[in-house]
Amino acid sequence: MKKKLQIFISSTYTDLIEERQSAVEAVLRAGNIPAGMELFSAGNKSQLDTIKKWINESDIYMLILGGRYGSLESETQLSYTEIEYQYAVDNDKPFFAVVLDDNMLNEKVKKAGQATLELDNQDKYKKFKKNVLSKVCRICKNESDIKLAILESIIDIQNQFELKGWIKGDDIPDSSALLGEIDMLRKERDELQEKIKSLSTLSKKSNKDRSIGDYSYNEILKVLKSNEIIIPADLTTDKLNDLKSNAFKLFQLNAGLLTAGVTATLSNNTQRFITHRLVPILLNFGLVERQKVKSNSMEYDKFVISALGNKFWSIYQLENTK
Repeated sequence: MKKKLQIFISSTYTDLIEERQSAVEAVLRAGNIPAGMELFSAGNKSQLDTIKKWINESDIYMLILGGRYGSLESETQLSYTEIEYQYAVDNDKPFFAVVLDDNMLNEKVKKAGQATLELDNQDKYKKFKKNVLSKVCRICKNESDIKLAILESIIDIQNQFELKGWIKGDDIPDSSALLGEIDMLRKERDELQEKIKSLSTLSKKSNKDRSIGDYSYNEILKVLKSNEIIIPADLTTDKLNDLKSNAFKLFQLNAGLLTAGVTATLSNNTQRFITHRLVPILLNFGLVERQKVKSNSMEYDKFVISALGNKFWSIYQLENTK
């Protein structure tokens, strides 16, 4: 089942309104929960303690760094933004930063003036930015870059850490055997495979529409190919050595299985592996969809290739048959 991750988004306020909105959209688009930002404003020590509590309860901390250092905390004379960032790093919270490049900052100055740059605490800003650039960060030149950087960073962290996340109580499936599911999968498989065949015959004219939801075909292909996944030895052909692969190859090899649908509730190691390691990445792009299945008065989740997933493969097939 897919966990909803709580992601704390930290930034300065008035200069990064549009960038924070892009961040919220990217987090929500990936099926996760944004926290921070407008919920808080720089204030007193008790306010800072509350923010630290929210960071503790979040799964991931992210920073958007523009051209300003931000309001100073009275005791440390550091900005609240830097205090939040350093708190997350010092407490081993999974984190990443999105840093606006110089061209993007220059464009913001043209639109909104010098208020988008740090004028009072240049030395502190430069030292803070140097520290941020020395750790996990992505340099972005526009709002589209920000969304893609956030999505890629979330996927990277999901692959590196065992995150708690949030799960709705009524989404937890019954763990007992679901024998009727196998027959249902067989019946649905033929119908769904026919849809795949018809989509694969799309004309080259229709291939001009290369957008897959909020992202382009090439953006999704790049992210899938760059996400390394280790297949355990017991699921490989030689049963001795782990196999290094990536999300694209696994999606390609298991397209037929995903057409019929996979679920973590079946006692099948392959399906559990695909559900836990591959499905979360595909869900972020909408390439698979969750279906509620009822069988013998029990309800559970099944994941199948979505319309966007079918479109992705139709474009891929046309690209490789030119």
